[in-house]
Amino acid sequence: MGKRYLLLGASSDLCCTFLRRHRWQEDDEIVAQYFRNVKELEKIAQEIPAQMRLVQADFRDEESTMAFANGLKSEGFVPTHILHVPAVPIVNQRFTEITWSDAEGQMTVQCRALVVVLQSFIKQMAKAKQGKIVIGLSSCTINVPPKYLSSYVMAKYALMGLGKALAVEYAPKNIQINMVSPSMMETKFLQNMHEQVVQQSAAGNPAKRNVTTEDVVGVIEYLFSDANTFITGVNIPVTGGDGF
Repeated sequence: MGKRYLLLGASSDLCCTFLRRHRWQEDDEIVAQYFRNVKELEKIAQEIPAQMRLVQADFRDEESTMAFANGLKSEGFVPTHILHVPAVPIVNQRFTEITWSDAEGQMTVQCRALVVVLQSFIKQMAKAKQGKIVIGLSSCTINVPPKYLSSYVMAKYALMGLGKALAVEYAPKNIQINMVSPSMMETKFLQNMHEQVVQQSAAGNPAKRNVTTEDVVGVIEYLFSDANTFITGVNIPVTGGDGF
């Protein structure tokens, strides 16, 4: 029997790398949520043997988020694997320059979306006593966080707290919930970051480079695999030795 994957933030570079690297079976089923960038996902859908359905949803909007979650519920879609990596582009801002709307935007996309979507089928996952969930965080939850990103850091810590709380609650139901925390990863997500900041990050890393999506996908693959039978509630750093 095929597995059912729910990918939240599927158009991200990280999720696209996962889609291309994973060994899909013809009877696997994928629901891939995206916000804007669908062209790359349409291309991938033609390349892989699994059945992939693309669903647009704007997690900034409560009505759109609820409609997406209710759609899954009405279809009876109960995933066996969930990858949660939606994000809002980050901009360096001093704390005195941010508004609550800025902070709420990060919390809404990263935290509210996961709460609303999970509540639509978590009871069925618990009844089936199977499930693996991976949540994308950041090395700011492991090391000293960077300056001028208070909204982003706050949202990542809230998401980590949610992940750990759910891991404890659903461990008896054989649902494993883990997190991955890469250091600076060179993707389109950094489009608003100054190039010098990205270069300095690479120079300051013990490996003398920034993280790649392939580095992170390798960890996700293990957490999703049948070989992972007893790891849950863990936040795994993918940092090249820049903090443990």
